Amino acid sequence: MRPVLSPPLLGFVFLLCATACGTETIPALSGDLIVTENRTIVTSETIASLTVKGNAILTIDYTSTPENSFMVKGNVLLQENAQLIIRGNKSLMNDGFIIANEFSSQYTLKTTGNSIVKLENIGMRTQTGTVSEKGNIYMSYDAMDNSSMIIDGAKLDNESSWLLGNFRNKSKLEITNSVYIPTEIYLNDSCSISINGADTQTGLWMALTSGAHTVQLPNVSTNSWSWTAGKNLGAGVNWSLSVVNSHPGLGVQLFPNASANITGNNVAPGEVAISYFVSNSNETLNDLKVGLQDGIIVPGRLTLNNVRLGPIAWQIYSLTSASLTINNSTINEIGIVGDGKVTVNNSLLQLAVLACYGKNSLLTVSNSDVWNQSIETNSNGKITFTNCNIYGSQFIARSAQSTIAINGGSFRDNPPIDRTKTFVDIISGYPNYNPFCAPGSPKKSGTGVITCVGVANCNW
Repeated sequence: MRPVLSPPLLGFVFLLCATACGTETIPALSGDLIVTENRTIVTSETIASLTVKGNAILTIDYTSTPENSFMVKGNVLLQENAQLIIRGNKSLMNDGFIIANEFSSQYTLKTTGNSIVKLENIGMRTQTGTVSEKGNIYMSYDAMDNSSMIIDGAKLDNESSWLLGNFRNKSKLEITNSVYIPTEIYLNDSCSISINGADTQTGLWMALTSGAHTVQLPNVSTNSWSWTAGKNLGAGVNWSLSVVNSHPGLGVQLFPNASANITGNNVAPGEVAISYFVSNSNETLNDLKVGLQDGIIVPGRLTLNNVRLGPIAWQIYSLTSASLTINNSTINEIGIVGDGKVTVNNSLLQLAVLACYGKNSLLTVSNSDVWNQSIETNSNGKITFTNCNIYGSQFIARSAQSTIAINGGSFRDNPPIDRTKTFVDIISGYPNYNPFCAPGSPKKSGTGVITCVGVANCNW
């Protein structure tokens, strides 16, 4: 439930000219690796970035030798008919595939054309550090054209790492008994998504882009269930989803030109989450809460019938020229990617990201409790807090024109992870701690201006 950003590209290229096919050990490289013919790697390797293209198949085979890792300190790109296959030892599950981001969305994994990435019995990470060192670091996987991702028995540690799977065009995803790869799956365009196996853990975001939609949620009260969804939901839906004997988390993305009437089964602790988008409008949202909802939530846009929202339920996004006010609500994430303005009053802001990325974007938060893992500005975006309690958040002003101002209120520590407690209260959604944020007091970074005036416990 985080915005997908565009990462920088690395500057120089190391071209691996294939002199022979088959199995070989490639030494650690200081530059990029481009693969144009079939290769197999069987030992730990570290490279700057990776491109596989043409008809080449790059196989990372760790099924024989335990405890290896394939680390990329840059972008991973598959083109044309290329394949990247990374296999681990199922009985050990101690081999790793690491894309070593130093900060969130520094790098991307991308497949284009008819290319395929396969991960089998491998552990994946999006950073080399831990949540206590750097918090959770997220990055995106972008599936384009007719490309595919196939995941079987692979796992990702979602406390330190997070992979956003953005499926576009006619791309495909097949998951079998895999954990958090991708951590979140975004269904767009005419993509095809297949989720299998009771061991699979992931989250699904179903895009409703235009027109009216009627959604009957599956009964998610059992450990595994089956469900299909797609064009039957209503206008503009061309993607397809198949869930077979599995239990992914469900979310609906409601874009500005779409409406939805959603019927649930009142299943605790929750059966769906909502991403709500605004654009070119002036709106006020009051009392967005977690738990059982039964009635009109937003007139003309959203009705929930017997739907139990989970304890982390609401994401709000402003696209272009929108003015939005949110009052007395419980919100997990807010993102402004255009020139919109969002005002939040007397609310609880939970675990994910608060972000002003658009030019002239503005977020103002007053008299609220703030637990977000990161609070970010880019371009000349500005975020202002007034009389808020802020728990351990990382403030990031990404550009010299970015501004974050904290006035009044207090800084408080994010408690360390406590396995004896859920990280949010199941009934209210109020955090006990943020597992995706380093313990301790708020921190700051970036090249922009971050100030605190009259804030208790702020020593900046």
